[in-house]
Amino acid sequence: MRKMRKIIILLCLICLLLPMLSAHAEDGDAAQRGLAAIQSTAHWDYIQLPKEDSYLDEWKTLYGRKAWYAPSLFVESVPMLKSGAPIRPYLFEGTEVTVVAEENDMSCILYRGADNKLYSGWIQSVRLLEDFPGDLHYIGSAQEGDFDTIHETPQKWSVGWLPQTEQPYTILDQPVENCVGFTLEYQIIAENTANKNWVMGPRTVWVNDGENWTALGCFDYPHNGTVHVEIWLPEPMTVAEIATVAHCQAPNLFDFRQSGKDFLIEK
Repeated sequence: MRKMRKIIILLCLICLLLPMLSAHAEDGDAAQRGLAAIQSTAHWDYIQLPKEDSYLDEWKTLYGRKAWYAPSLFVESVPMLKSGAPIRPYLFEGTEVTVVAEENDMSCILYRGADNKLYSGWIQSVRLLEDFPGDLHYIGSAQEGDFDTIHETPQKWSVGWLPQTEQPYTILDQPVENCVGFTLEYQIIAENTANKNWVMGPRTVWVNDGENWTALGCFDYPHNGTVHVEIWLPEPMTVAEIATVAHCQAPNLFDFRQSGKDFLIEK
């Protein structure tokens, strides 16, 4: 009888412990996934890592707010505002971020800098938005069909300039074949002049298939800010490089960022 009572007590204890053990296992999985994601970013060892219980089971996809009197926000290397610690590369307005942890009203984010490299760091959670804050433009005619999507692909800036211009362009590490459309993210990040009218104006988007450049169309850029341009190609093609040409008084004066995302692939 005593033996049976001990077994019942042991079973009750196990039942009580199971939820705690399960929760601990889930926290461990969240921490492992979050840490692995952080360690995939450039110079990740420069930041203070989140506490184990700060990692999120479900990551959040958000966007950087517009900063006061600047095109970018400061990203901290520690979960503390104005810590005095070295800051991370700037987060520009409208840049998509992935939140992997939250701590002290700060979010640990993965994001791409103006050099298109992936970074991690800490930023105030209130500095992030659920919806893209910029303008949306369209080039080309939308196509119907069932397409595969490549949300992101590694990219870098060219060493030289686009022919007949003095502007760099974006090179995809791996060209996207059978592409029918993609989204261009664009923003001036330094006007380098007191006269903003000199650098504002329409932009023509060009795509290189690995051999030739093709003009796809224009989008308006009357004022500074982040924009998404949804581009539909006239036919499926390989996208190896992306360029924008500014039609303004000083097309080579300003600094800008651009990247391609959400590439639609014909099945």
